[in-house]
Amino acid sequence: VGLADRLQPPATASAALWTRGALRPMPKGHVMGVPGTAAALAGVLSDEGLARIGRDAELPPTEIGDDVAIGEHVAERFGREVVDRLVEPLLGGVYAGDAYRISMRSAVPQLFEAARAHPTLTEAVRAVQARTAAVQQAGPVFTGVAGGVGTLPLAVADSLRSRGVRILTGAPVTELRREADDGWRLVAGGEV
Repeated sequence: VGLADRLQPPATASAALWTRGALRPMPKGHVMGVPGTAAALAGVLSDEGLARIGRDAELPPTEIGDDVAIGEHVAERFGREVVDRLVEPLLGGVYAGDAYRISMRSAVPQLFEAARAHPTLTEAVRAVQARTAAVQQAGPVFTGVAGGVGTLPLAVADSLRSRGVRILTGAPVTELRREADDGWRLVAGGEV
């Protein structure tokens, strides 16, 4: 859409959590808040919460099936404190939802597959971390647009108009359907 020259990585900043009465650095060693070890969350969780993570190895494997809510699964294996202090703030913020209802398969597919293949959640997290470490990240994970993300919709609209697409605004969409070819059928304001 003509914004490639305006892409830029975000300024370096550190993340922190307000927990247990203090602002604490975001811990390392987790996958979207799900820790690979109890030690990764020292200072963030209570002693009881840390001990609960350590008991994951003592629990029988959990059958996950076709999908599971990530918050429910993590709470079952590690306790609610991990969900409430880490998973919910991270995933709830990204997906604008309740971690106890967010699909693990959709939100964190690598962890979902690893959890199906490993008997404990800590082993699954470590497997994801090992795979991630083996893949070299080329460039930043996130990229912004100079001038702000608000410039993107107008750039998309301008790009579409230049290709002959007519854009309607202020018109309710009454139908959206995938067509047999690789297009879409959209009805808005009574017009196709």
